[in-house]
Amino acid sequence: MQLIQVSRSSMSDRESSSSPERPSRGRARGRARARGRARGQGPARRRGARARGICRGPNRHETLRQRVIDRNLQLRNRVAEMTEDALRELVMSVCERDPSLILEIVDRASQAEAAQGGYHPLPGSNSPNWCVCSKCREMPTEEERVCCRQTPSNCLSTLPDFDLIVLDPLVLMVARRYRQDVLAAGEDDDFNRSNRHAGYRQFILWQHGHLGAGNRRVIPSCCTWRIRDTYPDSFGQYRGFVGGRLG
Repeated sequence: MQLIQVSRSSMSDRESSSSPERPSRGRARGRARARGRARGQGPARRRGARARGICRGPNRHETLRQRVIDRNLQLRNRVAEMTEDALRELVMSVCERDPSLILEIVDRASQAEAAQGGYHPLPGSNSPNWCVCSKCREMPTEEERVCCRQTPSNCLSTLPDFDLIVLDPLVLMVARRYRQDVLAAGEDDDFNRSNRHAGYRQFILWQHGHLGAGNRRVIPSCCTWRIRDTYPDSFGQYRGFVGGRLG
């Protein structure tokens, strides 16, 4: 009997020693939470703080915007220090380098004149009621009833640049030949009609730049009739504005 009891006790000791000890669930969860807190305090959390705008300096766009503001302020201060004669000489030299700036000066002059009371056509004037420059004539369609919107002294059709760019026969000849080379088009037998159409294209290029195929603009009535008066049709027949086609 004593031998049997000893063997049973030894077997129970082996079973107890061979069975692994299970960890406590509460301790494992606590360690997991501790690891989570440690991860939250790493570089990723600091990057998130920077993304939210904490301790953020000026970005590239803000720096460039401030530089533009500083440059314009410096330019205004330098212009304010110039004399009236120096300003006039500067404007003349800039316009000589870029003649298109004359259009900006014309617009400013017309706005200043309009601010003083504007232009009111005299009774019995031949210009239609939608005209401002007093140089327009009545047009056959509503779409063509467009004025340059300048005062009489600043009408686009009376500018020296208009005579040079839109009406000069040598400039129109070069423009026609260039178009013939690009489009492989033949020469129009009607000299005046060829120059009229070239003048229309020159005006659009002068005022609006290259528009592309199918994109057209209406030429003001005053300018249209100045071109037609310079290169008239022998029968007084004009096609008028046609939109949406390559001209």
